[in-house]
Amino acid sequence: MPFVTITATPGLSADQKKQLLLRSSETVVQALSAPQHSVRVVLHELPEGHYLNGGEFGSPTIMYEVDMIAGRTEEQKAALIAALGPAAHEVTGVPVAEVRARITDFPNTNMGMANGITAKQAGR
Repeated sequence: MPFVTITATPGLSADQKKQLLLRSSETVVQALSAPQHSVRVVLHELPEGHYLNGGEFGSPTIMYEVDMIAGRTEEQKAALIAALGPAAHEVTGVPVAEVRARITDFPNTNMGMANGITAKQAGR
């Protein structure tokens, strides 16, 4: 069920955006052994001037927020964080040093699933 939100500074082409979405999904599947059909990825592109990095405007960045049901190992989460930077860099050219990832685990009682039930009710 990982939900992945990507926030990117402006300047990516339509193809780069598409490839970033696809590559990010593939990375989640590989790093977490998550089923492809359960991975959701959304991309938000920031307007010009809406990102400040260390007091400087204009630096490119990719930021990942990954929300998922608690239960993944520390090793799986570390593997995902390690893999997202290179994946984003290969697609966009944004330096790996400017890619960030944040993972949030939620109890299975706090995640809604299809048909309006919790993940716990769905047996997850």
